[in-house]
Amino acid sequence: MHGISYKNEHRPIMNNTKTGTLRKLFFQSLPEMWNFQIITALAMTIPVFIVKELIRLVINSSGTAFTSANFTDYVFSWRFLAFLLLGILLIIIFIIMELFAQIFLSDDLLTGSKVKVTDELRKSVQSAPSLRTPAGLFIMLFIFLAVPLCGIGFSISLTRTLYIPNFIMDVIEATPLYAVLYTVVILLLVIMGFRYSFCLHAILLDKQKPAEALKTSKAIVRKNRKAFLTEMLKDAAVVVLITAAAFLIFRTLPENLLTKASSAFPQNYKIDPDLLFAGSLTGTDAGIVFYRFLCSLTVLMGGYLLSLTGLFMFSYMMLKLTKLYKEFTSAPLPEYPDHREKTHYSLKTVQMVLAFILVIAVSGVTAVFYNPLFDRETPAAIIAHRAGGTLASENSLEGLHAAIEHGCYGSEIDVQRTKDNFYIINHDSTFARLTGVDKAPGEMTLAEIMELRISDTTGNGNTLKVASFEEMLDVIKGKEKLFIELKGVSADQKTADDLITIIKNKNCENDVVFISLDYDVINYIETNYPEYETGTLFFIGLGDLSKLNCDILIMEEEIATDTRIDAIHRSGKKAGVWTVNTPEGMYRFLDSKIDMIITDEITLAETTQFQLDNRTDLEVIQDKFRNFWD
Repeated sequence: MHGISYKNEHRPIMNNTKTGTLRKLFFQSLPEMWNFQIITALAMTIPVFIVKELIRLVINSSGTAFTSANFTDYVFSWRFLAFLLLGILLIIIFIIMELFAQIFLSDDLLTGSKVKVTDELRKSVQSAPSLRTPAGLFIMLFIFLAVPLCGIGFSISLTRTLYIPNFIMDVIEATPLYAVLYTVVILLLVIMGFRYSFCLHAILLDKQKPAEALKTSKAIVRKNRKAFLTEMLKDAAVVVLITAAAFLIFRTLPENLLTKASSAFPQNYKIDPDLLFAGSLTGTDAGIVFYRFLCSLTVLMGGYLLSLTGLFMFSYMMLKLTKLYKEFTSAPLPEYPDHREKTHYSLKTVQMVLAFILVIAVSGVTAVFYNPLFDRETPAAIIAHRAGGTLASENSLEGLHAAIEHGCYGSEIDVQRTKDNFYIINHDSTFARLTGVDKAPGEMTLAEIMELRISDTTGNGNTLKVASFEEMLDVIKGKEKLFIELKGVSADQKTADDLITIIKNKNCENDVVFISLDYDVINYIETNYPEYETGTLFFIGLGDLSKLNCDILIMEEEIATDTRIDAIHRSGKKAGVWTVNTPEGMYRFLDSKIDMIITDEITLAETTQFQLDNRTDLEVIQDKFRNFWD
């Protein structure tokens, strides 16, 4: 095959009596696969915890957290090297536990060998050193980064939700050249993912070196391209249909029935749990508690069954890929062993049943303590991005007026220094996008900038002048907070000192918040002017974020998890998120404990808030428990 010989080319076929099909083998193995996943997940707990703690200790040894805002403080230190090495170790743990072990399990099922979880894990760990080559590092990085982005291949749970931050995607989508380059890169990753589908199988089942395995996989796919693509697309379609059917049966239909029944019960009804324990519930109270129990049971049970479906579909696709690898590198295997090994099947079945019991117990607790658990706190404060979001042209005085009219808590603006040390409002590094003049603020005097005319970004055809910092203060004074983002090369101590002098002269000390992607300037302001509120913007955040010297930690959407928000609150700081512009993101964060949201979509925030305030009990439980099994 294109000059490549396979180590298993003349491997004898198993001696087992062949009966049935791959799908029969798969269904016979379901309890074993479920048990395998549970034990594997538990086996990962301790090593993952240890590595994460070591990473935390390395980061915290500097006395602060590691974020995109202070990245340069780490990159040339020993801590960064230690962080990289520990990060690679963490990736290896996930790969060997979630992918290596699954391949060995699939191989044993196909050969009719006795399946023993400890043996699969032992073989996986023993195979880990095979990745300590440049080609092995490439394979790990591809699994870690490329597979989640292109969607071709098996990923690990550590990065299954990896995505490019929205603020970067906004730039890519708005720039034709970047959009084309992005599309080309994704297509190349898809092609690579297709070509290297069998590299892990070659490494594990035939003990090939990673570089050799990459060549082997490429050759296999090239020779069997049509058969491979046909088989995988056919099974992918089956997986999609099964998943859709499971979604319909386990979630859509039962939840629709409860939605119809919700009209019989008052929404946002308050019930004191003490009344239940005292036996003092009215008939209406008891009916609502039971309804909430059914809602919770339906959502949790549906989520559990869908989780099982996803788990089994993953196992089936890995089983199929392993089967294809065997067929493409040895004699075809038209039939598969009847999986008669039923070791401890009763125990495994009991374990699956215990999960159902857990769902029932959690549903009961939810029904009783519904109000203490789900009563919403004060809604998040809305900050209009670039002065007024989409309500008006960006970074304009009109935007500030619109944000104030809509009752926004504040507006975020971008401040830069001119050549003659004045301060104007502009987001980009130059004026090219808005005015056609490809010069930076620092290359022009205030008088020259005031001659520029900006095309209104709302598309109404108007032209506007560049706003000054003083004009912005005059508009917001006593009406809303002005979140002053220090931008670009002028985000320095001089800018901080000058702006504070201007603010004091305008008596606007209580109307402003300083924020920046540059931690050094925020640290300077917080240290020298502690009376001013400050915030750090970041899209990467590791370690103890409370050690950052600022009042507000403003995160990019993906890293703004509930766990991180809670940790920030425990440290006495506020938590914010930027830039939330999608319905899904707005719904998620307005229903969270986040303190503030920076957004362009003010009207979307208003309608989403109204929607959240008028949810049914079922909708509240759906929102809280939708990802319970993740």
